[in-house]
Amino acid sequence: MTKTHTSVYIARKLKGDGTSVGKISRVGTRIATISVAVSVFTMILSIAIVRGFRTEIEKRAIGFTGEILMEAPGAGFVTEANPVSTALSYLPALKEHPEIAHIQEFVTSYGIMRTEEALQAVSFKGVGLSYKWDFFARHLKEGRLPVFTDTISSSEVLVSQRLSSMLGIGLNDVITMYFIGNNVRMRRFVVSGIYDAQLEDIDNHLVIGDIRHAQRLNGWREDQVSGLELFLNNKDRPDARLGEIEDFIINNSADTDDGVVLRSIRRIYAHLYDWLDLMDINVMVLLTLMVLVAGFNMMSGLLILLFEKTSTIGLLKAVGMRDRHIRNSFLYNAAVVATRGMIAGSVLAVAFLVLQKTTQFIKLDPASYFVDSVPVDISWFHIIAVDIASVGILLLLLMLPLKSIIKISPDKAIRMR
Repeated sequence: MTKTHTSVYIARKLKGDGTSVGKISRVGTRIATISVAVSVFTMILSIAIVRGFRTEIEKRAIGFTGEILMEAPGAGFVTEANPVSTALSYLPALKEHPEIAHIQEFVTSYGIMRTEEALQAVSFKGVGLSYKWDFFARHLKEGRLPVFTDTISSSEVLVSQRLSSMLGIGLNDVITMYFIGNNVRMRRFVVSGIYDAQLEDIDNHLVIGDIRHAQRLNGWREDQVSGLELFLNNKDRPDARLGEIEDFIINNSADTDDGVVLRSIRRIYAHLYDWLDLMDINVMVLLTLMVLVAGFNMMSGLLILLFEKTSTIGLLKAVGMRDRHIRNSFLYNAAVVATRGMIAGSVLAVAFLVLQKTTQFIKLDPASYFVDSVPVDISWFHIIAVDIASVGILLLLLMLPLKSIIKISPDKAIRMR
């Protein structure tokens, strides 16, 4: 029999016996197993929920502006809108750039919407025929998307459910908007659809309509827009992609081209990403606490077992068994306990996540959390990583009490029988 098989054989015998101490040992083992299961369950849920929040909120933010926004210098910092030309010399080549999936232009004009219910400052976002409606189609609650043609401008607009509730606007209602510049201009639009993206800061004021209305309100030509929204093929690390696109523009722009600035989605919605980053920190703290709690319970159970089997350890030492092999025997038992807890916790976590993903039974307040239910992102890679890391860290922590085996004297331990 090899030394490994000997350690495994002894490990199977090193279990609580029928004595009072042995019963305490078995109870400690059960508590340790449950503790590991609860810790793994909590860690997997925490990671899946935070990933769900990040994925869902990023999708909604990208749906409004794309991963990268191209604007005129000073846009967002000055009161008067600055246009960007759509006749940029490098724009056709930029549309063929391997990082770019789609480019669409928009024009923003600010005004006030008045109804019998209330007044509300709004941002009229004019979009053209190239606009991708996929995001709003997914979040459309009532009606249909506006229909634009290349012949005449359309009076149809899309409003948010929040704006609809605030101002008492319904489907097919005629709404009046006032745009203030050198003089006050009034425009009437028809609500063709109502969407609910649940990003309160945007939903409270955004109205989407025909780009030609916004261009006329701003006094711009057909080739002048507020900016261009860039959607990327690779959604990861938009800040790094931004640098590549900036280099491309610098290398391909002509002297006659308007100056532009690029902003990534993380900079545009910095407050959302700061909130998500804070959640990541909270999860890291929670993961650390869960591992420490499980490790403490595992060490408690192991110390009880060591106390119970002190005489057996002394006898094994007396017959010449090395400390390392005795330690491995206890470590095998600990690994079995940790693995059982890990499997139980993982199964329960996956079942819970699947249930939440399919039924969305845990609801949230969209005004506070930007979503109406707890989002989850199930990743087998992260589940397996949590399982492996948990068991590995627990076994490393258990090496501390197992060092006490070296200090056990065979003659004193045998006399304790």
